[in-house]
Amino acid sequence: MSRRFTFACLVVLAFVIAPLPRDAAFADPLSGVVQTTLYFGLDLADGGKVNERDWTRFLAEVVTPRFPDGLTVVDAYGQWRDPSVEATPILREATKVVIIVHDATPGAVSALADIKTDDMDRFGQKSVFHTETPVRVVE
Repeated sequence: MSRRFTFACLVVLAFVIAPLPRDAAFADPLSGVVQTTLYFGLDLADGGKVNERDWTRFLAEVVTPRFPDGLTVVDAYGQWRDPSVEATPILREATKVVIIVHDATPGAVSALADIKTDDMDRFGQKSVFHTETPVRVVE
């Protein structure tokens, strides 16, 4: 190998393994702020669909009062398979994705559980897919 190639490899390696400055971090897990994403399938057990009027009412009555500082709703298409049922087919359905950035508090955990329970009771859903990740808010 040439010295130039070896030097170039060492320079690249130094950048790869060097610690990132604090400002370059993707998230600050110590900030206590998380992004929650909830996925609400719109198919009903009887073969019908949650209509826009019913979804809007659910959002206004259940979700917004618990997170009045803001949220985002995205229309999506999703698919899933129930892992508890052997050889179950893949289910495909229209989906509403709700994204909420909030403080990680016991109150928020409780509010999210209430939202999911209300959706399952109101629309007969088996579950609400839910993810969370720490975030760094940049304003």
